[in-house]
Amino acid sequence: MINNSQDEQIVRSTIDLAHSLNINVVAEGVEDAQTYEMLENMGCDLIQGYYFSRPLPWNEMSKWMEESNLLKTLK
Repeated sequence: MINNSQDEQIVRSTIDLAHSLNINVVAEGVEDAQTYEMLENMGCDLIQGYYFSRPLPWNEMSKWMEESNLLKTLK
């Protein structure tokens, strides 16, 4: 998406279509700040991937979420 404007248009159109149907959009596999910022600017609802964290066991994930204040953000 970063290096291909057609890919960017597909992602933007997908987000717009989902929102027009009242569907939240989750982007998976985000690995860098530039992709995160592009998705955020396009209005993507949730974003996950290695940019934030590697996969974690439940006990480590809940601790990470508490320490990063994500639980407060999601409530």
